Amino acid sequence: MLKRSLKRSWLPALVTTVFVTVGTGCGDECVDQFDCRDKGTPPEGQVYACVENKCELRTLTTPEVDAGTDAGTGTDAGSDAGTDAGTGTDAGTDGGTTPQACSPACSLTESCNIETNTCTPSSVTTPLAETSAQIAAFVAAPVGAPATPLPVSGAFVTFIKPAVAGSAATEASGFFLQAEANGPAMFVRDSASTTPVAVGDRVTLNVTEKEIISGLNVAKTVTDLTVVSKNHGVWNLSTATPAGLKVDVNAVSSFEDAGTTSAYESRIVTVSGKLAAGNNSGTAFTAFPVITTGEPSPSPLLLRVPSTVSTYLDMVSGCDVAVPTGIVWRFNAQPQVSVFAPEQLTVTGCPAPTLASAFATALTQVKVSFSRSVDAASVTAVPTQFTFSGGLQAQSATVSGRDVLVTTTEQVPGTDYTVSVANSVKDTVGGAVTTPNSAAFKGYRTGAVLRITEVQPSAANKLDLVELQVVTAGTTAGLLLQQDVNSAVTLATFPDVAVAEGDIIVVHIAGTGESETTAKNQFPTSSTPANFDTAWDFKGGTTDITFSSRIILVRDAQNAIQDAVPFARNAPNQPGAFPGNLQAIQAAGQWLPADCGGALCTTTSTPTAAAVSADWTNVPSSGATPASNSVRRVSATDTNTAADWAVGAPSWGVANP
Repeated sequence: MLKRSLKRSWLPALVTTVFVTVGTGCGDECVDQFDCRDKGTPPEGQVYACVENKCELRTLTTPEVDAGTDAGTGTDAGSDAGTDAGTGTDAGTDGGTTPQACSPACSLTESCNIETNTCTPSSVTTPLAETSAQIAAFVAAPVGAPATPLPVSGAFVTFIKPAVAGSAATEASGFFLQAEANGPAMFVRDSASTTPVAVGDRVTLNVTEKEIISGLNVAKTVTDLTVVSKNHGVWNLSTATPAGLKVDVNAVSSFEDAGTTSAYESRIVTVSGKLAAGNNSGTAFTAFPVITTGEPSPSPLLLRVPSTVSTYLDMVSGCDVAVPTGIVWRFNAQPQVSVFAPEQLTVTGCPAPTLASAFATALTQVKVSFSRSVDAASVTAVPTQFTFSGGLQAQSATVSGRDVLVTTTEQVPGTDYTVSVANSVKDTVGGAVTTPNSAAFKGYRTGAVLRITEVQPSAANKLDLVELQVVTAGTTAGLLLQQDVNSAVTLATFPDVAVAEGDIIVVHIAGTGESETTAKNQFPTSSTPANFDTAWDFKGGTTDITFSSRIILVRDAQNAIQDAVPFARNAPNQPGAFPGNLQAIQAAGQWLPADCGGALCTTTSTPTAAAVSADWTNVPSSGATPASNSVRRVSATDTNTAADWAVGAPSWGVANP
């Protein structure tokens, strides 16, 4: 199986890691091995150790990796993996190498001294069963400040939940504590204490305030957090020798029971299975049902990851997934095994990548698009991996997700070309490109520029409508109509049509008719009643608009936003991702004001994100027809503000206002 590793240069975009600077005495080179990082990367099989305040190389015996079943060599979801997996200096979120352990491995209550390869019993005298009872008392306690602080003595840090970019307003970060493999376990906010911890630490603390977040028991504030010892083998399976805290939940068949969710809450687990289709799971996260031996389809057990991870690995329905080490988050009764970086899971067996389309974006550039994200490392011989008809030659290529921008010799405008891709090009989980692996395109021509002018988001039978006006003449080939910026949904891929300035285009979502490509009345209203003879009628995709607070936008073939409008709906349960999507189009210069009172627009800013958006609340909530009220432009000029838009009588196929 192929495991994709997170590049260090990419990590800051995914998670936020806190580093603590440790000072040394005057004249000392180091206090511990953390200070020896300045020495650079040690030779393979060695590590820098701090010996008598000097950094010296020591040889280590590192056990083999076995998918997380040994004491400290699996994918330790949350351990420091770049130094000693236990210094506590970076909260254990560094995505470097696998953690190190003593050989032979230490028992759970023993601390591994990496420098000397020795096991030392922890100084904590509290029996593990008593620690579990203390955690159980915390779980059973009511929300708020207890009459007396709730002690937790001798619990192990099993996992670090890092801050994920874009989710700070809605998502807690912190660490998990557990004492025995069968639980219970608990979550501590990282804001609860300033004391840094790492996976494998054994700690004591007193909980001074408790909260519950969507069913999850959370220590909001603590006092006296002390790291008693480090490098305990928590990541080892409970059935291994020596035993750790991790349990295999593949055979568990009762996750549909809220009681089972409570039993596994905050515990360290391993799971593998097949993914079903994913969905948004809070701001910046995506969750996939996991079909396991215990939970067949439809599975109530979810795998929840940052959306950046699912996008990078192109996780889709049908992929096989293995999580060597994860943590059980929860959303009320819904269990969610969670990891936060690509190297914390293995994805294989996904549908093979195919060539989806090709489009010339310049006289010497072609955008070749695939069904799955492309591994840049597989694009090594561009002239032979991307071959063209008509004498066109590939010279170089740049990979960006599912798109590869291929630099070519100069094209002849309007000439028909075909590109073919070799099977040496692979996706990010190692799948080779298969048929169809060729696509036709025309030599570069100037692209049209469009502006959104009218929207009906709640039509009967999902037959939503979007109207656009041509601002600059050109071809519509390669243009996309989308919903939202982050985790975008493509509503329509435009056909290759030469349109004139002022032309009107109506996109028919889930339409049954074909796109008009030769004339506005190619399929006249007399034979196709849904069409408008004064406009180009384009067939949209099968995914309709979600009538909530959303962004509707159009992108050109280079993926630049041509126009974008935020539409707010005044109703309960609006998507948490809306403020972030609004912020994205504000940053792109597509909407004003550019902020909310000098701050990012959110649900609590002044004004709020909804208040600065166009309001489409009063269109019909469902069952709309082309004759129903729509939201449309009412301003003769495009000011990129809410004042440009209002709900009223429709005007499909003619210019607005």
